[in-house]
Amino acid sequence: MRLPSTSRRHALASTVLLIAAGALPALVWHQPSAKAQATGNIPKVPSAVTASHYDLRFGENPYLPGNASADFPGFLKPEEVPSAAYCGHCHKEVHHEWRQSAHANSFRTPWYVKNVAQLATDKGVAYTRHCESCHNPVALFTGALTPGSTVSRPHDDDGVTCMVCHSIRRVDEVRGIGSYVYGKPAVMVDEHGAPQPGLPSDAEVLAHLDRHSKAVMQPFYRSSEYCGSCHKAAIPASVNGYKWLRTFTGYDEWQQSSWSTETPLTFYQKDTASSCQTCHMPRDLAGKDGHTYASHRWLGANTAVPAQYGFDEQAKRVVDYLKANQVTIDIFAITVEHTAPKAGEARFVPSELVAPLGSRAFEVLPGDTVRVDVVVRNKGIGHTLVPELRDFYESWLDIAAISDSGQTLYRSGAVDADHHVDPAARSYTLRILGQDGSALDHHEVWKTYTKAYDATISPGRSDVVRYRFRVPPGTRGVQFTASVRYRRFRREFTDWVFGDKPSDPDRFPTVTMATGSFHFQAGQNAALPSHPVAPDTTDLLRWNNYGIGMLERQQFAEAADAFSHVIALDPAYEPGHVNLAIAEYSRGRYDAALAEIDRAERITPTDPRAEYYRGLCLRWQGHFADAVPVLEPVARRYRRFRQVHQELGYIYMVLKRFPEARNEYETVLRIDPDDPITHRWLGPVYAAMGDKARAAEEARLAAQTGNDTAAGWTAQAYWRLHPELASKSMPAHTFSEGDRMDDADLSRVLQLQNPPSYLWVEHF
Repeated sequence: MRLPSTSRRHALASTVLLIAAGALPALVWHQPSAKAQATGNIPKVPSAVTASHYDLRFGENPYLPGNASADFPGFLKPEEVPSAAYCGHCHKEVHHEWRQSAHANSFRTPWYVKNVAQLATDKGVAYTRHCESCHNPVALFTGALTPGSTVSRPHDDDGVTCMVCHSIRRVDEVRGIGSYVYGKPAVMVDEHGAPQPGLPSDAEVLAHLDRHSKAVMQPFYRSSEYCGSCHKAAIPASVNGYKWLRTFTGYDEWQQSSWSTETPLTFYQKDTASSCQTCHMPRDLAGKDGHTYASHRWLGANTAVPAQYGFDEQAKRVVDYLKANQVTIDIFAITVEHTAPKAGEARFVPSELVAPLGSRAFEVLPGDTVRVDVVVRNKGIGHTLVPELRDFYESWLDIAAISDSGQTLYRSGAVDADHHVDPAARSYTLRILGQDGSALDHHEVWKTYTKAYDATISPGRSDVVRYRFRVPPGTRGVQFTASVRYRRFRREFTDWVFGDKPSDPDRFPTVTMATGSFHFQAGQNAALPSHPVAPDTTDLLRWNNYGIGMLERQQFAEAADAFSHVIALDPAYEPGHVNLAIAEYSRGRYDAALAEIDRAERITPTDPRAEYYRGLCLRWQGHFADAVPVLEPVARRYRRFRQVHQELGYIYMVLKRFPEARNEYETVLRIDPDDPITHRWLGPVYAAMGDKARAAEEARLAAQTGNDTAAGWTAQAYWRLHPELASKSMPAHTFSEGDRMDDADLSRVLQLQNPPSYLWVEHF
């Protein structure tokens, strides 16, 4: 495929960004670390290039405003990069899978080409280097991304080709936006281990497989940090003209999940670590000899690439992957709000939560109103649902309550005749706004100012969604169905991409990732001994997942009640006691939390999660010195558990143990160089130690990472025009017909986007 025009050809890429602006902390672009500068990894202007030939508006680093760097001087020649077809001579199975993957098509797809062409039109070709660090590194490192470039582009259709990934030498800091060090591509090394240029014959490679392996394989290729160099992103002030904004954090989400085993904060622990490659590059079988190789399909959520190019095998595997128990639905509870009694009638039963649904009898009468609580759990994904580019993908809950006679009593999440999703549906997506308050429906990330809506489910956590509807007179029974649906892309985006040649609305499939249903009849409903509502989940786990979801809804009393049910079902289930302690801690009841932690540790002594919350309770009670010996062992056991290092850093600072505070905060920056909380407090620590230069730099970073309160007003103005968006932004919202929100509710949304300080650790 050839790109449609020279301008688009030079307009390279910007679509790896998901904007999380406004209420979330925002950061600024850092200069490369002292370590990187000391090792000489900061590229200067190539000797053959001058500012008159190459646009250096961002500084002497020719790869800015991305984070990529190279270990060689000057630019590569296109012919120095072996093609994917060359690699496919021997690696036929791998090449076949790679061709159908999102990596192989990262540059040529129409939605990417149109989006990045718009960036080049609005800002200039040089700005697209921010994107091409990950989408088309060959164009970046050959110096093609500058106005009027005459550099040939033979690798455009290959996107992230074989020798992009297999020429990366190091990942010094996981900053994203291409935070890797690229080396000159080499298929072979010589007998001394020095990389050799050129394209050896297949016979030469086969005769020296050890030298080939040394040239193209590195141990860190199996690490999640390797993937994190691109699967984490931000947009700097030099691109948006506003401020550094965190966009997506797929790597950080994994690092703070049970999949990494680097944190004790998860609600469910795993015995062994799983990297990005564990899930996305499993071993595939090749031929009859039993040979296996790492899959290069990188199965995930990209249903659009196989649909666009007719990759039927990839399409089927992606759909199967999405349906493979990644998310689960539990129709957990029903609350019956009986009709008020008529004059002279004494019968009236107050509302009561019937849960877990199916475990006990209940009654519904015609005319009653019912509330159904649905629990959606992110069970099998090592990052959020939906990850990364939530602003133009969408996942949502499709809810239907249908009477036995076929009447629709309630519907949320339907798709209309033009294939637009019900705007009031519970959706796991993002809506971003420009500075003028308009919605950015075309992924114009370089214009982002704030967000109007952002909802997702973190790995291992749950979302509780409540629906209320009336059961009209004459109803015999009701079938309630809930489904999690996903599609790539939003209709508004595809309409824009294919505006001149409208696409078939059914071209990009909608996938039902999970579904659940429950039938109740008007009158008495008996308990269901077999629990068909959640056949593979015990009552204990159903209550536990519900409690986790109530923590996310910031309804801490209800979360505490749910975890109390967990403990009642099994007093020896130690995580239930810790979860109850978290609920009590979250509403500021520290003594109650400590009492529950004591009970937990009588079951499992020195549980690191319990000890961490013990330390937090002591810290918030002002017992800083007592918190130190509690938190220090947790920090030693989990050296990449950033929150414990942050807490110790703050406590040491309060205790005026400044060198120790500095060490803790600097440990956090080795995990995440852009951590906003650390930049907030590291400056005062440096100042107390007399390091004025570093204190000033941290003060500058802290000022630029703070929330912009004016952005919140822009979001509020947008909510007034879109009350359905405002209402579902409320954590404790109940969906019903005619959802509306008044001014007081709008203000509460703003307050909840900046929760009290004692909540930050659970909503980090």
